[in-house]
Amino acid sequence: MPNSHASRSKKNGLPPGSIIYTGENPDHEVSITVIYYNQEIFEKQVFHSVDEFRFNRRFQGNAWINIDGISDVNYIKKIGRYFHIDNLTLEDLANPEQRVKLEEREEYLFLILKMLSLNLITEEIEYEQLSFILEDNILITFQETPKDVFDGIRYRLESDKTKIRSLSTGYLAYTLIDAIVDNYFVILDEVEKEIDNLESKVIDKSEKEDLENILELKQSISSLKRFIAPLRELVAKLQTRGMRGYFSEDMRIYLNDLYDHSIITFETVEMLNSRVHELVQLYHSTVSNDMNQIMKILAVISTVFMPLSFLTGLYGMNFRYMPELESPIGYFVLLAFMVLLVLGMLFYFKKKKWI
Repeated sequence: MPNSHASRSKKNGLPPGSIIYTGENPDHEVSITVIYYNQEIFEKQVFHSVDEFRFNRRFQGNAWINIDGISDVNYIKKIGRYFHIDNLTLEDLANPEQRVKLEEREEYLFLILKMLSLNLITEEIEYEQLSFILEDNILITFQETPKDVFDGIRYRLESDKTKIRSLSTGYLAYTLIDAIVDNYFVILDEVEKEIDNLESKVIDKSEKEDLENILELKQSISSLKRFIAPLRELVAKLQTRGMRGYFSEDMRIYLNDLYDHSIITFETVEMLNSRVHELVQLYHSTVSNDMNQIMKILAVISTVFMPLSFLTGLYGMNFRYMPELESPIGYFVLLAFMVLLVLGMLFYFKKKKWI
């Protein structure tokens, strides 16, 4: 995940609207994929240079323009001039640490969401910013890398006579947001499994590395909460009358469903946050119990040896007249007494369930 402090330091002292890439993928190749579609037509074009980019504004239908890579600022500026996107918007979409937001500009609607994925190698949650520019029959999306969760949507667009082909770009934007939110459930399920595994491990036998894993998980959940919490408010704004120009009245049922999903994701991440806090307490409680057991064993050993130390100290004194010292079996009697004393104390402790 990008370092937010480093991101802010890159922009210190610069005026508003300064377009600077603040992410961690500066060498990523930039490409543009344009999909034209309506009920009868599907056409896909890929451009690897903004100079060769061409857009057919005369097409009778909708267009989805997906831009992979936001590290090339000159590239972003050219796209901005091509589609009349203002510098403040371009500044926000070039900053992967930008918060989740929704802004209505004069000519378009601007959204920023966070797309999550699970790295199967490191088993870490990776975050990617996805920016939407929605205007009339055009949807422009900006991604930091080509990796996303939209393969199913692309397949539906390619298929004939699917619902998505006959509806507006507002519906396309909804399906993309819905895919992002649905993927949140997958990530949250994985986080819950990790909590369950750590909980079982802590209960069975706590180790120092368990606390490190718990604290890392706690930090990940805090990041999840920061990205997921604003989602409810964003989806609620999409349902207002002011958004009817982008999301028609017949989409209300879909937006309501999306709002329900946003509430569920927020409640889930809140639940996971509570569980990881309880897991920290469980770890400390388990460690404390283990320490108490050790202290109990040491206390029993100390208690057992106290009378033995007394006896050895007593008979170790250099008095002339000690009758037992003259007895030929005195040593064996004392040794037997000490053994019986230890066994008797252990039996008593066991009966009292102290050991």
